[in-house]
Amino acid sequence: MTPILAAPLDPGNEQARRWAEDELSKDAYQPPEPSWWDEFSDGVWEWIADNVLDLFGGSDTIRAIVIVLAILLVVGLAVLVTRRVRRIPRAPTTADTTAAKVVLPGTRSAKELRAVAEDRYTAGDYDGSVVHAVRALARRAIERGLLADEPSLTAHEVAAELAFRFADHGVELRRAADLFDAIAYGDRHAAAGSARAVLDLERAVSSAQPAAADTSGPRRMAVPR
Repeated sequence: MTPILAAPLDPGNEQARRWAEDELSKDAYQPPEPSWWDEFSDGVWEWIADNVLDLFGGSDTIRAIVIVLAILLVVGLAVLVTRRVRRIPRAPTTADTTAAKVVLPGTRSAKELRAVAEDRYTAGDYDGSVVHAVRALARRAIERGLLADEPSLTAHEVAAELAFRFADHGVELRRAADLFDAIAYGDRHAAAGSARAVLDLERAVSSAQPAAADTSGPRRMAVPR
C-alpha cells in the first residue's frame, strides 16, 4: 500500500512574515523587564552624565576617574548602611523575654547563679556566662538589701543603682549592662575576656563594702544588711 504524504508547506511571503511575527511575539522572545536596580543605576548614571561629567569637558581620563570615584562612593555608602543596620539591636521577641530579664522569679541564690556562670565559662558558653554573672550580681545585691527584689529591673537600672554604692566599679557595671543587653536583645556575642571581666566584677562587688544610701530622694535601694 502506497503511503500518503502530506503536502509540503509552501507559504507565500506574506504568510511567512505573519508566522514569523506571531512566533517572535511570544514571551520567550521578549527581553526581560528592567529591575528596580537597573532603573535606579541608569538614573544615577544619567544624573552623573548630565551634572558631573559635563563639568570636565571631553577629557576621557578625568571622566574615568570621576566614574571610579562615584562607584567607590556608592559602595562605601552601601557598606556603611549595612554595618549600621547590623548594629541596631533587634526588638525582643517572646522567646527573648526570659533571657532579657536580670531578676528572675524563683529561689536561686546568687551563689547558685555564680556557679552556673562559671560552668558556662568553662564550657565555652561566654554569652551564658555573662548573662548568669550579671544575674548573680543583681541577686547578691538583693540578698544584701541593696536592691529591691523587682523582676522588672533592667540591666542598666541594676548598674545605675549599684554604681551609687560602688562608685569605683561604676564604669565596669555599665559596661556589663551594655554587654548583657547586646547578648539578650542583639546579635552580638561575648568573648572569653569580656565574660571573665564580668565574672571578676561580680566577685569584686560582692566582697566590697557599699557606700551609705542616698536618702535625699526616692530610690529603689533598701538599707544594706
